[in-house]
Amino acid sequence: MNSIYNKTEIKRNNTKGVFVKIFSSYGIYIVIFLLVLISGIVSPKTVDPKNLIEILKNTSVIGIICIGQTLLILTRGIDLSVGAQVVFINILVAGISLGDPKKTFITILIVLAVGAIIGLFNGVIAVKLKIEPLLGSLGVMTLLQGISFLYTKGFAKGSTPPFIRAMGIGRFFNFLPISVVIWIFLAIVFSLLLSRTIFGRYVYAIGSNPKAAGIAGIKVDRTRLLIYAVSGVLTAIAGLIWSGFLGTPTLTGGQYLPLDSVAAVIIGGTTFAGGKGRIIGSMIGAVIIVYLSNFLTIIGLGIEWKIIAQGLIILLLVFIYVGRKSYK
Repeated sequence: MNSIYNKTEIKRNNTKGVFVKIFSSYGIYIVIFLLVLISGIVSPKTVDPKNLIEILKNTSVIGIICIGQTLLILTRGIDLSVGAQVVFINILVAGISLGDPKKTFITILIVLAVGAIIGLFNGVIAVKLKIEPLLGSLGVMTLLQGISFLYTKGFAKGSTPPFIRAMGIGRFFNFLPISVVIWIFLAIVFSLLLSRTIFGRYVYAIGSNPKAAGIAGIKVDRTRLLIYAVSGVLTAIAGLIWSGFLGTPTLTGGQYLPLDSVAAVIIGGTTFAGGKGRIIGSMIGAVIIVYLSNFLTIIGLGIEWKIIAQGLIILLLVFIYVGRKSYK
């Protein structure tokens, strides 16, 4: 009798283990498939090609931020100041160029340099001063908000030059948004960097075990500082595209970018433990976040339901990840 019971239990555990492994490997793809399927049944307009292209366009800003956020979380960092950075970049774009096409090139150079400096500043706080990245980036977020108000005196002036405007709202062949092309290009570049270069091996090694990476001869601090600077530049590019979307400067907005970008990276399979994750997962996670928001808006539900649904998806995928470890 015990033998039959044990065999049944083993079979059940094996079945459960296979189920968990399938979801742990393909869970994010299953989630987005189910999301599109359910939304298409409930509201067919959500799967209309024009709406899908619009969703990709709206995903481009958070998608580019997620590339940098993925690099940071892979190496046990994080940046919660990205929303304030994007707003600050938007203010700078308008304030420096004043909408003058002749100032476009210098404006782009300045804001990319500012992005690198902000990223490096976050890096120094986390890497050199050994302050928890979560707390350090919160401080930088507040600092940037104060600088934005100081710079504008509470009233942002200027407008976005045509070229930068086109980065946000322009389309190739009147169909594919330029912002989506920029996002996909950057995602491919950084995916290849992580998978095909020494830099990528360093990133995963540092995330898996910083001490062991240092013993192996990897310049851990230097690499982490570089990643923070790169993340800052990527956030500046996202800010340029956001400026293109808006056309005019604003002191508001961007408040959901930190939560959404981190959520997208986690949904995509990158863990806070470091050393595990891929850019493609974060990109799909970003699409899920924006698609979910779009779907809930279409059916008349507010931001609070988006946050609840977002939290449930994260918990589901975290549960699957924990379950996978128990079946290894």
